[in-house]
Amino acid sequence: EQLLIHTSLSKRESAELSVEMLERVGIDEAGKRFYQYAFELSGGMRQRAMIAMALSTKPKLLIADEPTTALDVTIQAQVLDLMKDLVKEFGMAILFITHDLGVIAQVADRVAVMYLGNIVESGPVREVLRSPAHPYTQGLMKSVPRPDLPREAKLVPIEGQPPDLSQLPPGCSFQPRCPYAVDICAQEAPLLLETSLKRTAACWLVDEIEAAV
Repeated sequence: EQLLIHTSLSKRESAELSVEMLERVGIDEAGKRFYQYAFELSGGMRQRAMIAMALSTKPKLLIADEPTTALDVTIQAQVLDLMKDLVKEFGMAILFITHDLGVIAQVADRVAVMYLGNIVESGPVREVLRSPAHPYTQGLMKSVPRPDLPREAKLVPIEGQPPDLSQLPPGCSFQPRCPYAVDICAQEAPLLLETSLKRTAACWLVDEIEAAV
């Protein structure tokens, strides 16, 4: 339907492209699945079909909110490869929203780390993930399993809990959980400013933290 509405393709051409996109996101017997109702597909197949629908019109900007959740590793890799191919082929941009830092490292050029709805750090993905400048980004990286760590190494969780959004603390919203917090952090919210490492971060102590990284 979206191909008929947004493109000049005929009904037959739209059906052929739809089947092709279902195949490209890893759905077996795509020609048969094309004629089935949504309730006849598994949850993972419905998710892949939705991704195929979103990609079929080759949008200039695709907003993908947790698109690989609940997909097995093989299908996730196929979907990510498909997205990267379309970016190159059609000059498409993707705004990829996810909690999976491994996916971000694999597909993103730039990353913006958010806490309580605000960006606390942004920059080129490799630099941000390798040497995070904001305490929250550091906490995220320390809590992720890494194959290069010794087996006896323990993950370090971020202390505390996110505050109630209706009762945010004064100053920096992360300061109740921040190991670096000083007096000013509880008094005034920091601005998102460019740091010495050519990225942006919202932290009063970013220069001291960068020097220690």
